[in-house]
Amino acid sequence: MPIQHLLHDPVILVLLAASLASWVIIIDRLLALARCRGTDRAFAQGRISSGVLAHLASLRDEHISGGREHLATLMDTAITVARHRLEGWLPVLGVIGNTAAYVGLLGTVIGIIQAFQAMKIQNTMSTEVVASGIATALVATACGLAVAIPAVAGHHLLSAAINRRMVEWEDTAAGWLPKEEAHEPVARA
Repeated sequence: MPIQHLLHDPVILVLLAASLASWVIIIDRLLALARCRGTDRAFAQGRISSGVLAHLASLRDEHISGGREHLATLMDTAITVARHRLEGWLPVLGVIGNTAAYVGLLGTVIGIIQAFQAMKIQNTMSTEVVASGIATALVATACGLAVAIPAVAGHHLLSAAINRRMVEWEDTAAGWLPKEEAHEPVARA
C-alpha cells in the first residue's frame, strides 16, 4: 500500500490536519504556561511589573479602599480573564481528542466497504484485493488513535497545569485581601 494512495484518502487528510492542529495547540499552550510561570516568578523577585500577579497587585493598590468584597470581585474577574487567555484553543484540542478515534473508525468502515466493492468489481476474492482494502482501513484506525491519544493526554495535562496556576493566583490574591474586621457585639446596659 503506497503512501501516495493514503494521501488521497479524505479521512486520512482530515486526521493529518487534526494532528497538526493538535500539536500546534499543545505547543502554543505549553509556551503560554511557561511565559506565565516566568512572569509570575520574575514579579515575585521584583524584576518585572507585568503579568497576572502584577495586575492583581495593581488592583489591590488601586482598589483597597473599596472594601474587601469589591476587591475580591475585581481579583476574581482578573483571574477568570487570565484563565480564558491561558485556555486559548484548549476546547478545540478536547474536540479533536474526542472525535479523532471516531473519524478513524469512519475511515475503517469506508475502507472495508471499498474492499468489498473491489471484490465485486473484480469478481474475485483474492487475498491481494482483500488485504489491500483491509490494510487501508486499518491505517485509518491507527491514524485516528494516533491523533486522539496525544490530543486527549495534552488536553488533560494542560487543563491540570492551568488549574494549578489558577489556584496559585487565587491563593496569592486571597493573601493580599485586607483582613475582615471583627465586629464586636454592642454591650447593652
